[in-house]
Amino acid sequence: MKPRRAAKEEAAALVAFLTESAVALSHTDPAIAKEQAALARRVKLRFNVRLDPSLRGFTCHGCKGLLVPGVNARVRLGHGKDTIVRVTCADCGHVNRKVLGTA
Repeated sequence: MKPRRAAKEEAAALVAFLTESAVALSHTDPAIAKEQAALARRVKLRFNVRLDPSLRGFTCHGCKGLLVPGVNARVRLGHGKDTIVRVTCADCGHVNRKVLGTA
């Protein structure tokens, strides 16, 4: 049996690979991309793995599905004193907000 740390590192690498692959496939084959994203989420939950910030934005906080701008998500910039990026999921309609900073 592998030590827990080695298994967790392998799981993190697998989750990163599956997420990147799902994003790349989302334009051509959305069904396979959705399955890969679901598998990545199951592995992530099983091994308590956190994604790096560059890949974290590809998950909807509402339906926990794959979120790819231009494919199944709409991206809008808010204006005012705070710059806010709003990403709306086309599957569930949830609005994921990210505050970038004050102007």
